[in-house]
Amino acid sequence: MVRGASLLVALLFYCCAASAAQYRFALLIPNDTPFWNRVALFAQSAAEDLNVELHVLDGDADRHLMLRQFERLLKERRKFDAIIFPNFLQTAETFIPQCEGHPVICVLYNSGLEGAAAEELGRPKQRFEHWIAQLLPDDVGSATAVTVALIRDVRTSGGSGGRVNMIAINGFAADGPAIAREKGLRAAVGLFNDVTLHQVVYTDWSAEDAESRTEGLLERFPNVNAIWSANYRTTVGVLAALKKRQRTPGRDVWVNSYDINPTSLRQVSEGALSITAGGHYVEGAWSVILAFDHLQGKQRPVATSVFHTPMLLANHRNAGKIVNVLKRLEDYPQTLRKVDFSRYSLALNPALSAYNFSLESVIEQMALTQ
Repeated sequence: MVRGASLLVALLFYCCAASAAQYRFALLIPNDTPFWNRVALFAQSAAEDLNVELHVLDGDADRHLMLRQFERLLKERRKFDAIIFPNFLQTAETFIPQCEGHPVICVLYNSGLEGAAAEELGRPKQRFEHWIAQLLPDDVGSATAVTVALIRDVRTSGGSGGRVNMIAINGFAADGPAIAREKGLRAAVGLFNDVTLHQVVYTDWSAEDAESRTEGLLERFPNVNAIWSANYRTTVGVLAALKKRQRTPGRDVWVNSYDINPTSLRQVSEGALSITAGGHYVEGAWSVILAFDHLQGKQRPVATSVFHTPMLLANHRNAGKIVNVLKRLEDYPQTLRKVDFSRYSLALNPALSAYNFSLESVIEQMALTQ
């Protein structure tokens, strides 16, 4: 099933696929949710600026479907020049060797290899020449910063004598982002002697699962005053559970989120959330640029083939400034066309010596063109 992540994206960028593009790329996304639709939107925008024909495949949250989609990609008569994919439910350990065998270059984004697979496959270009790059959000660093902000808000409030009683709602235990964010969570908790992390539970990343598990933890730990959440959907579930128990976020319990979108930013501005981090959906664009540059001859050594992209942190001080730009993007996705992603390409800009993979710079371009 090769299709756009949404009809809007497909229509908005159809001209890129229909024109005589220089290269043909495929982008795999795990499912059709707001986050992954934004990944596709940013990737499509970069592809258009670089004259790349991009096909988006939605895995419908099904590991086996994604594996079948990948096999069909490799068998297409018109070969793809690059395939871009996340490590959804450990699928990348199958994809990377297959790319080497056909061959086609590939970029791993959003979630990396873990455990035995990481040891076996190594780093990009180390053992598989056609695995050219790995582009991952700085999940550990951002989770540490988010957790510290959450703890400080509780301590500043003075409730519970300043002591922090925390629970944590994570995603799939085997997912790379969940693993990395929990590392950041535990690193931050370890910085304070007045913080108790009572329990970390794992979900399927859905609001429904998060709500159910949060209810159970609140029953078990009624004195909780901080709830760490691993993504925006789990935060939705956390807030629903708190509402059922008549708890008030920002007053008697503090919560974070993980996404930069208008809803999360509004909740931060209103005090319902302490902080949110995200914007890593822009990795869709950065992955397209890395693949394009490689095909243009800008090939990178093993030591510089792994990228940890910074996340944007939004709190009550800067959320209002960010929300105006992103709300416009949410309402009018074509706004992204005002961003010139070709300016981030090293191949097209010989004066550049390093990549500037920053969502802040993209937001600045959108703000200037409003």
